[in-house]
Amino acid sequence: MYNVRLNYSLLFLCLFFFNACAEDHASLRKSIHSLDADMLSTGTYVIIPNQGCEGCISQAEAFVKKNITKDNIRYVFTRIQSTKLLKIKLGNDIMSSRKILLDTANTIEYPDKKNDIYPMIVTVSDHKVSRITYQSPTTGGLTELLNDK
Repeated sequence: MYNVRLNYSLLFLCLFFFNACAEDHASLRKSIHSLDADMLSTGTYVIIPNQGCEGCISQAEAFVKKNITKDNIRYVFTRIQSTKLLKIKLGNDIMSSRKILLDTANTIEYPDKKNDIYPMIVTVSDHKVSRITYQSPTTGGLTELLNDK
């Protein structure tokens, strides 16, 4: 009887350590990979919700137009109400870029639900999410992104 309890205790302990070592943002990484088959091994994804903080989203769209040629940055538009309207806002050249990804199935989930109205900047290192920041009225994630490059 003692050995059975010891075995269950060891099994529980092993499962606990396995979960503790698991990647923090694995579901976000999987969602990005489902949209981008050639996922960046190291780089940045700017995830822009089409619903939320209008000023922040407009600022992010302007950032996309200005920085579409930057290496190792890709842009994901999620919660899209109208692809046609987005194409009018950004233009055909930008919308046809391989750096633009459309999450039409709304698979991207924000790890911090209270920030899901803001653009999210996801930094990837060695195929894993290493950092998440936001572009909000109180944080300048896009400015920090340019300063880091």
